[in-house]
Amino acid sequence: MGEKGESNEYRVNCASCGKEALVVKEVFTSLPKFGSAVLISMICKNCGYRASDVVLLENKGPKRTEFKVKGGSDLNARVVRSSSARIEIPELGLELKPGSMAEGFITNIEGVLTRFLDVAEQLRDSAEGRERERAANSIQQIIGAMNGKVPFTIVIEDEMGNSGVEPST
Repeated sequence: MGEKGESNEYRVNCASCGKEALVVKEVFTSLPKFGSAVLISMICKNCGYRASDVVLLENKGPKRTEFKVKGGSDLNARVVRSSSARIEIPELGLELKPGSMAEGFITNIEGVLTRFLDVAEQLRDSAEGRERERAANSIQQIIGAMNGKVPFTIVIEDEMGNSGVEPST
């Protein structure tokens, strides 16, 4: 395991194009309130494929966090999500489940909403009929939440205890 401040960079074959052009960078760090972590970024210099992950290196036991978002500065609260965490926004009917391809990330509440918005837009563009209408309604609700017009609760459950919300100061 690396030490805080240490970084590694290397090239591997890209899963998307197969060329040995995927640059992987690992940075070992310590995140306040979350502990030791490795930040990983991958960028293919050939095809542009990108991926990133945050791997938290401590198991703190199961943890559930609920954060009420009333708008304004609440949207700037930091969200740390490990790949083992589930995020739910019950008022909007949104859920992000962990799985074998799940990525960890560090963002803010608005960034979480943007991730849900991207998926809802993809669903709307590929669906028909009732499914398309439901996706369009979800998009409007998410945009309302992003504009601070719809209060909601973000719930994060992590069996490893490595995820949570840190209010902005």
